[in-house]
Amino acid sequence: MSESTDAEIGRPPEDFDLNAIGEGHPVGLPVFQPEVEPHLHNRRRVNSPSELQSFQDLVHFKASHGRWRIARDLVGLVRRGHAGESDESYGDKLRRESRRGKTESSTYGLGTIGGHQVVIFAMNWDFFAGSLGVVSGEKFQAAADLAVSKRLAFISVYASSGVRQHENFAGLTQMTRMVEALRHFKDKVDLPQVAVLLGNVWGGVSASAVPNADLIVATSGTNFGFAGPNVIEAFEGASVPSGSQSAEANLLDRNIDVVLSDVADVVVYLESLLKATERPDKTHQLTAETPTLVRNVGAHDERRTFRFGGLGLHGPRFADTTDGVILRPAPSRRAVSDEADALVAQYQDLMTDANRVDFEFIVRFAFTDAVAIYNYVQEDDIQRYPAIAGAFARIGAQPFVVIGTQPSYQRLGDAIIKRPSNPGPEDFEYMERLLEMGERLGVPALFVTDTLGAKPTLESERRGQSRAIARSILRGIDYDGPVISLVAGALGSGGGLATTPMADHVIMLEKAMAYVAEPRSAASILYKTPSPTPEQVKMTLATMRSTAQDQLELGLIDYVIPEDANPFVTVERIHAEIQRAYVELSQMSVRKLRARREGRIRSLRAFDIVQE
Repeated sequence: MSESTDAEIGRPPEDFDLNAIGEGHPVGLPVFQPEVEPHLHNRRRVNSPSELQSFQDLVHFKASHGRWRIARDLVGLVRRGHAGESDESYGDKLRRESRRGKTESSTYGLGTIGGHQVVIFAMNWDFFAGSLGVVSGEKFQAAADLAVSKRLAFISVYASSGVRQHENFAGLTQMTRMVEALRHFKDKVDLPQVAVLLGNVWGGVSASAVPNADLIVATSGTNFGFAGPNVIEAFEGASVPSGSQSAEANLLDRNIDVVLSDVADVVVYLESLLKATERPDKTHQLTAETPTLVRNVGAHDERRTFRFGGLGLHGPRFADTTDGVILRPAPSRRAVSDEADALVAQYQDLMTDANRVDFEFIVRFAFTDAVAIYNYVQEDDIQRYPAIAGAFARIGAQPFVVIGTQPSYQRLGDAIIKRPSNPGPEDFEYMERLLEMGERLGVPALFVTDTLGAKPTLESERRGQSRAIARSILRGIDYDGPVISLVAGALGSGGGLATTPMADHVIMLEKAMAYVAEPRSAASILYKTPSPTPEQVKMTLATMRSTAQDQLELGLIDYVIPEDANPFVTVERIHAEIQRAYVELSQMSVRKLRARREGRIRSLRAFDIVQE
């Protein structure tokens, strides 16, 4: 491992064009798309029955009603044998499995994770390839009911080939039973429901219980999808590319939230999650007198550090021990001649300055502790994050759900360039799901925004980008609990507003900016040209009142946090304001909070209106 101490590391070359196009992609930086192939070379093979046993041992699993079985075959499906073979009925297969000591593909009972008692439901590939049938539906419903009666978190572990063919429509309806059982659990219990994917998870299970979990966690080596490769190939008449339904591919597509190395890692992660989402009793509630429990500020010129190296998926832990080269971004030193130039420099820093605080930095250092609900991907010299990231973090004993747009970072020689976040429909759907979980757990929400806008691609449009943004705006302002919004960098267009609910308390960092469209796009609209001149862009930026102080004077936000060249100083100020705002908001009843929120939103106009 090597560490750089050169104070000038981290700035782009002098001739690097930092103008923006569209929704904020810097000219000169190629658009990088995630590729799953590099992360599959060392992919492990999963022995689901063996790893399920390891998981159950680690959580001290105690099974309930382990001998339930089908009493009589009511369908009568028969598999015709080949020449010289006997026909085989469902009863024949069940009796054959019984001689192996197996009675069904699933089990449920109680376990313990980090001192938290939990209900465990698990499907085992070692019986009918983990297929879903009536007995599994019965056990899943019983497990959910047990979690409700004991008010415990519910962890479900899946390895399944889909619905069991021998039970036909009766087997298919177990999908509905599982979804209803989860609905009932979520309606009654304010604790997490986590799906753990262990091996192959296909068909009915992938399209019922798994997507309705609060969080979806998988081990490396897992494959996940509704239609398996053979079914897809038969329908499309073309082979399915290797790895396209891997857990890693699903992570990049946001169908899975977190990928971990093995079951031991899963248990450690679940322990962190249960701790992070545990609500305090009255004696540990957050007050104005609660002492600050975050990192002390270091040297006055301390900067962020970035580690490049170690191809693959990293996280979700923040303390990443991967070997690599550590770089520090240099302080911004842009020359400015007047106020307009200063605004242009400020805008360019928002796009590219890697020393600015971002979502992950705030989660790590403005809170006492936190658990991330995402991985980042190391691809050569690119540290690629999901466009919207989430975490459960605590100040003292008080948990928060934290959601925000997260930039990625690219190493160009010795320079570190911040890559703007551009969320797509799948990112906004992820945000909605975390908000649903946070609301059910009864925790306040913090939003962090730094984006020039939603992903401006035709594919995003086809997948419902407009609908996803609109739903996210509604979900944020309708959240049933205190909502604090922080604009940490750029707030651009509707994509930025979707992660900035104008709800209970809206904060901006001193150098943050907000605009209806990033300046180059705005200039192209105003001047009716696809290629506005630098002077036109500068004039637009200088006259559109986009700074944090502008928004405060216009009455659109509540508070501006002064920024320091040391990001650790800035993040301590963020911590103090989050705590202050939450303590004030938490003293209001739900009714008063909602009435106040409605009034705030109704008054979002800034301009005086006259009736003629």
